[in-house]
Amino acid sequence: MPKVKQFNKEKVLEAASHIFRQKGYNGTSIDDILKATNLSRSSLYDSFKDKHSLYLAALEFYKDREKNGYNSLDEKTLNGLEKIDLLFKEVINHLIEHPNDNGCLMVNAAAEMSKQCDKTSHIVCNNKDDIENLFATWLKDAEDSKLLKLSKPTKSYGTFLFNTLCGLKVLSQSGATRNDLSNVVKLSMDALN
Repeated sequence: MPKVKQFNKEKVLEAASHIFRQKGYNGTSIDDILKATNLSRSSLYDSFKDKHSLYLAALEFYKDREKNGYNSLDEKTLNGLEKIDLLFKEVINHLIEHPNDNGCLMVNAAAEMSKQCDKTSHIVCNNKDDIENLFATWLKDAEDSKLLKLSKPTKSYGTFLFNTLCGLKVLSQSGATRNDLSNVVKLSMDALN
Protein backbone atom coordinates (compact mmCIF):
# COMPACT_ATOMS: atom_id res chain seq x y z
CA MET A 1 0.00 0.00 0.00
CA PRO A 2 1.51 3.40 -0.99
CA LYS A 3 2.39 5.91 1.69
CA VAL A 4 0.04 8.85 2.19
CA LYS A 5 1.75 12.13 1.37
CA GLN A 6 2.13 14.18 4.54
CA PHE A 7 2.71 17.73 3.27
CA ASN A 8 0.77 20.78 2.25
CA LYS A 9 1.24 21.17 -1.51
CA GLU A 10 0.52 24.92 -1.44
CA LYS A 11 3.21 25.51 1.21
CA VAL A 12 5.68 23.41 -0.77
CA LEU A 13 4.98 25.39 -3.95
CA GLU A 14 5.28 28.67 -2.05
CA ALA A 15 8.66 27.61 -0.63
CA ALA A 16 9.80 26.35 -4.04
CA SER A 17 8.76 29.58 -5.76
CA HIS A 18 10.71 31.51 -3.12
CA ILE A 19 13.92 29.50 -3.55
CA PHE A 20 13.69 29.64 -7.36
CA ARG A 21 13.14 33.40 -7.15
CA GLN A 22 16.16 33.80 -4.88
CA LYS A 23 18.60 31.55 -6.75
CA GLY A 24 17.15 31.13 -10.22
CA TYR A 25 16.43 27.78 -11.83
CA ASN A 26 20.02 26.94 -12.67
CA GLY A 27 21.35 28.16 -9.31
CA THR A 28 18.91 26.06 -7.28
CA SER A 29 20.09 22.59 -6.35
CA ILE A 30 17.95 19.64 -5.29
CA ASP A 31 19.43 20.06 -1.80
CA ASP A 32 18.29 23.72 -1.78
CA ILE A 33 14.79 22.57 -2.71
CA LEU A 34 14.73 19.86 -0.05
CA LYS A 35 15.89 22.31 2.62
CA ALA A 36 13.41 25.02 1.55
CA THR A 37 10.40 22.71 1.26
CA ASN A 38 11.22 20.22 4.05
CA LEU A 39 10.43 17.42 1.61
CA SER A 40 12.33 14.17 1.57
CA ARG A 41 14.02 13.28 -1.70
CA SER A 42 11.51 10.47 -2.30
CA SER A 43 8.52 12.79 -1.63
CA LEU A 44 9.93 15.35 -4.06
CA TYR A 45 10.33 12.79 -6.84
CA ASP A 46 7.08 10.94 -6.07
CA SER A 47 5.03 14.14 -6.01
CA PHE A 48 6.71 16.35 -8.60
CA LYS A 49 8.76 13.93 -10.74
CA ASP A 50 11.85 16.15 -10.97
CA LYS A 51 13.25 19.62 -10.36
CA HIS A 52 11.95 20.96 -13.65
CA SER A 53 8.38 19.77 -13.04
CA LEU A 54 8.48 21.37 -9.58
CA TYR A 55 9.77 24.59 -11.16
CA LEU A 56 6.87 24.68 -13.62
CA ALA A 57 4.37 23.99 -10.82
CA ALA A 58 5.97 26.76 -8.73
CA LEU A 59 5.71 29.17 -11.68
CA GLU A 60 2.00 28.38 -12.10
CA PHE A 61 1.47 28.81 -8.36
CA TYR A 62 3.27 32.17 -8.38
CA LYS A 63 1.36 33.34 -11.47
CA ASP A 64 -1.99 32.39 -9.93
CA ARG A 65 -1.16 34.12 -6.65
CA GLU A 66 -0.18 37.32 -8.46
CA LYS A 67 -3.31 37.11 -10.61
CA ASN A 68 -5.47 36.76 -7.49
CA GLY A 69 -3.90 39.93 -6.12
CA TYR A 70 -4.59 41.81 -9.34
CA ASN A 71 -8.14 40.47 -9.46
CA SER A 72 -8.77 41.72 -5.92
CA LEU A 73 -7.80 45.21 -7.17
CA ASP A 74 -10.16 44.77 -10.10
CA GLU A 75 -13.06 44.22 -7.69
CA LYS A 76 -12.51 47.54 -5.91
CA THR A 77 -14.96 50.34 -6.66
CA LEU A 78 -12.37 52.55 -8.30
CA ASN A 79 -12.11 53.88 -11.82
CA GLY A 80 -9.58 52.32 -14.19
CA LEU A 81 -6.87 54.94 -13.62
CA GLU A 82 -7.21 54.61 -9.84
CA LYS A 83 -6.81 50.83 -10.13
CA ILE A 84 -3.64 51.24 -12.19
CA ASP A 85 -2.28 53.81 -9.75
CA LEU A 86 -3.09 51.58 -6.76
CA LEU A 87 -1.46 48.55 -8.38
CA PHE A 88 1.77 50.47 -8.99
CA LYS A 89 1.76 51.88 -5.44
CA GLU A 90 1.31 48.39 -3.98
CA VAL A 91 4.11 47.01 -6.15
CA ILE A 92 6.46 49.84 -5.15
CA ASN A 93 5.59 49.36 -1.47
CA HIS A 94 6.33 45.64 -1.74
CA LEU A 95 9.63 46.22 -3.54
CA ILE A 96 10.79 48.79 -0.97
CA GLU A 97 9.63 46.74 2.03
CA HIS A 98 11.23 43.52 0.71
CA PRO A 99 14.56 44.59 -0.82
CA ASN A 100 16.01 41.07 -0.60
CA ASP A 101 13.18 39.38 -2.52
CA ASN A 102 15.29 39.18 -5.68
CA GLY A 103 12.61 40.58 -7.92
CA CYS A 104 9.78 38.65 -9.47
CA LEU A 105 9.80 34.95 -10.32
CA MET A 106 7.99 35.63 -13.61
CA VAL A 107 10.47 38.30 -14.70
CA ASN A 108 13.37 36.09 -13.64
CA ALA A 109 11.88 33.11 -15.49
CA ALA A 110 11.44 35.18 -18.64
CA ALA A 111 15.09 36.24 -18.52
CA GLU A 112 16.62 32.91 -17.50
CA MET A 113 14.46 30.09 -18.85
CA SER A 114 11.96 31.32 -21.44
CA LYS A 115 14.23 30.71 -24.44
CA GLN A 116 15.33 27.32 -23.11
CA CYS A 117 11.95 25.81 -22.26
CA ASP A 118 8.70 26.03 -24.20
CA LYS A 119 6.62 25.25 -21.11
CA THR A 120 8.25 28.08 -19.16
CA SER A 121 7.75 30.39 -22.12
CA HIS A 122 4.07 29.42 -22.26
CA ILE A 123 3.51 30.22 -18.56
CA VAL A 124 5.42 33.51 -18.85
CA CYS A 125 3.48 34.53 -21.98
CA ASN A 126 0.11 33.65 -20.41
CA ASN A 127 1.03 35.78 -17.40
CA LYS A 128 2.00 38.67 -19.69
CA ASP A 129 -1.25 38.39 -21.65
CA ASP A 130 -3.38 38.29 -18.48
CA ILE A 131 -1.78 41.41 -17.01
CA GLU A 132 -1.79 43.31 -20.32
CA ASN A 133 -5.48 42.50 -20.76
CA LEU A 134 -6.24 43.66 -17.23
CA PHE A 135 -4.45 46.96 -17.87
CA ALA A 136 -6.32 47.31 -21.18
CA THR A 137 -9.65 46.72 -19.40
CA TRP A 138 -8.84 49.37 -16.82
CA LEU A 139 -7.77 51.81 -19.54
CA LYS A 140 -10.99 51.16 -21.46
CA ASP A 141 -12.93 51.94 -18.29
CA ALA A 142 -10.98 55.19 -17.92
CA GLU A 143 -11.69 56.08 -21.56
CA ASP A 144 -15.39 55.25 -21.20
CA SER A 145 -15.49 57.46 -18.10
CA LYS A 146 -13.87 60.30 -20.10
CA LEU A 147 -10.85 60.35 -17.75
CA LEU A 148 -8.45 60.09 -20.66
CA LYS A 149 -8.38 59.83 -24.43
CA LEU A 150 -5.86 57.41 -25.85
CA SER A 151 -4.40 57.81 -29.33
CA LYS A 152 -3.72 54.07 -29.76
CA PRO A 153 -5.64 50.90 -28.86
CA THR A 154 -5.85 50.12 -25.15
CA LYS A 155 -4.01 46.81 -25.75
CA SER A 156 -0.92 48.77 -26.89
CA TYR A 157 -0.97 50.76 -23.67
CA GLY A 158 -1.57 47.55 -21.72
CA THR A 159 1.71 46.24 -23.12
CA PHE A 160 3.43 49.52 -22.24
CA LEU A 161 2.17 49.36 -18.64
CA PHE A 162 3.14 45.69 -18.34
CA ASN A 163 6.64 46.68 -19.42
CA THR A 164 6.63 49.42 -16.78
CA LEU A 165 5.58 46.88 -14.15
CA CYS A 166 8.38 44.47 -15.11
CA GLY A 167 10.86 47.34 -15.32
CA LEU A 168 10.05 48.40 -11.75
CA LYS A 169 10.81 44.89 -10.53
CA VAL A 170 14.16 44.86 -12.33
CA LEU A 171 15.05 48.45 -11.39
CA SER A 172 14.42 47.72 -7.71
CA GLN A 173 17.20 45.11 -7.87
CA SER A 174 19.62 47.88 -8.87
CA GLY A 175 19.15 49.76 -5.61
CA ALA A 176 16.48 52.16 -6.90
CA THR A 177 14.78 54.24 -4.23
CA ARG A 178 11.07 54.70 -3.72
CA ASN A 179 11.45 58.08 -5.41
CA ASP A 180 13.17 56.50 -8.45
CA LEU A 181 10.39 53.91 -8.81
CA SER A 182 7.65 56.48 -8.29
CA ASN A 183 9.16 58.71 -10.98
CA VAL A 184 9.05 55.83 -13.47
CA VAL A 185 5.37 55.32 -12.70
CA LYS A 186 4.63 59.05 -12.94
CA LEU A 187 6.31 59.28 -16.37
CA SER A 188 4.44 56.17 -17.52
CA MET A 189 1.10 57.55 -16.37
CA ASP A 190 1.88 60.93 -17.94
CA ALA A 191 2.52 59.13 -21.24
CA LEU A 192 -1.12 58.01 -21.26
CA ASN A 193 -2.33 61.59 -21.71
